[in-house]
Amino acid sequence: MQSDPRDPARTPAEDAALLAYLRSLYTGVFSEESIRAHITDYVGLTFVDQVVPTVARAVPPGGRVLDIGSGFGSFVLAARASGLDACGVEKAPFEVEFARRRLAPTRPQDDAETVYRQGDALALVAEAGTFDAITLWNVLEHIGDGDALLALAARLLKPGGAIFIICPNYAAIRSEAHYQVPWYPFVPRRLASTYLLRQGRDPGYFDTSIFYRTNWGVMRALHRAGFELYDFSASFSMALTPRHGLTILRYPMGYLRYYNPMKESVVLAARRKVKA
Repeated sequence: MQSDPRDPARTPAEDAALLAYLRSLYTGVFSEESIRAHITDYVGLTFVDQVVPTVARAVPPGGRVLDIGSGFGSFVLAARASGLDACGVEKAPFEVEFARRRLAPTRPQDDAETVYRQGDALALVAEAGTFDAITLWNVLEHIGDGDALLALAARLLKPGGAIFIICPNYAAIRSEAHYQVPWYPFVPRRLASTYLLRQGRDPGYFDTSIFYRTNWGVMRALHRAGFELYDFSASFSMALTPRHGLTILRYPMGYLRYYNPMKESVVLAARRKVKA
């Protein structure tokens, strides 16, 4: 685990505590290799370096952004460094404290307890129309009531505000995103638990913390919550309506990839509809 000069709080001692925490949390779920890859990609800045510019293009300069399920704080840290007014909410106390310690060396002017809030996003108290964007990075598959979370997001966003979602697509033929074992679409949950046991894994995490999400399912849920689909850079609508017919004709392969029900991951953006 190499240090990053943009993240001076990631000391060897902090990383040792982080490794011990993840080993304890994901016993019987993640392999040692997967845990170390998770630290590199998602606790480090590898993933957020890709997505922060996309979010920044979709909001006004200095826009307010809420990262739901902010984990160890990487996205918020990088977003604030890029000039966004970003904050996060996370249930796990260890992860919130880790995120707060990361913030202090690079942004001592920020109130870490305000930037990183500890608690359940569904219990979040905030004024309607507060945020320009909301992000859900590999979070939606861990929320039992996805519709309630998207309804909350719609309430918290300003009209025209953007939501960004990435999560595994359980309609795809792929490795299960957490256990990293071969997986098939829509495996019945009881059968899936038995399968994980036979693979020498602990199905408890699957039973309590993983909920199937699919590309089309999340699209339908966004529509129910009052969103209009956009491409991931949030530059033009992906709605399949007559008024977008010319765009569809110009980019047919893009639309086919976007709506492919079996693509490996759900990668979606949408904007809260502006009422006429």
